[in-house]
Amino acid sequence: MEKFESFIVTTTEDLSKNDVYHFLKASGLSNHYIKNLRKCPDSILLNGKPVGMRQKLSDKDILQILKNPMPSTELVECEGNLDIVFEDDDFLIVNKPHNLACIPTRSHINDNLGGQIAKYLRQEDKNFTLRILNRLDRETAGLVVVAKNILAYKTRLNKTYYALCHNNFETKKMTIDKGILTITQNGINQMKRVISSDGKSAKTHVEVISEKDNITLVKLKLETGRTHQIRVHLSSENHPLVGDSIYGTQDSFNHTFLILKQVDFTHFRTKEHISLEIDFPDDWKSLIKNP
Repeated sequence: MEKFESFIVTTTEDLSKNDVYHFLKASGLSNHYIKNLRKCPDSILLNGKPVGMRQKLSDKDILQILKNPMPSTELVECEGNLDIVFEDDDFLIVNKPHNLACIPTRSHINDNLGGQIAKYLRQEDKNFTLRILNRLDRETAGLVVVAKNILAYKTRLNKTYYALCHNNFETKKMTIDKGILTITQNGINQMKRVISSDGKSAKTHVEVISEKDNITLVKLKLETGRTHQIRVHLSSENHPLVGDSIYGTQDSFNHTFLILKQVDFTHFRTKEHISLEIDFPDDWKSLIKNP
């Protein structure tokens, strides 16, 4: 993988802003990223030669910046077989199974997806920085998108979730628009969220796909991204997710039946529309009504 990101300069009419700093800001790079470029020797090249932030630019100059000037992510590498769905120089997209944490926690230092990704990507970049665009709860399965550089990290994803929930619906489509409040105790956020008019706004679009034995397969689109949003919203409508011991009832399953099944986005470099979809895990299939 190339260490540098390249730009062909198109100068502005305002000559006072024709320098490296203003060009990078106009290209959408954050102050934090630019600050790290300043700290890293020879991290900015103009026509092949190292320059500083105040270097003036000319039309059609080739400006190169280090892709990963940040301190490398200090993650314990974890064993595991990554299920890679898509990869190029900018993105790594994997299929995360149920019951695997996205990032390390006190109880999952040596068994988490971030550690597996670190082990894999450090083979091509020892200064690897972990940038996950969409973290999933430990129990939630599905597509996880990793940006290999800061430009990829700005990508907007369109995400489609599926869930298995209890009870049949009266309508095939509905929108749940209810605020979600985080409960705090002694200043510490608790895991469980509640519906409240004092909570943050949250909106979930629900479409019924199939029903079998009082278990319903639904497709979900989110307008907001609150913690546990799908689980809280469906439970509030008397449709708790199968396997959800927090917002539903304890049953024989060892995970919540929620999956990020589809992701699509426009590739910032190629302008190609990327659309990815994974299959349902095996333990879902016996609960889903066949077409």
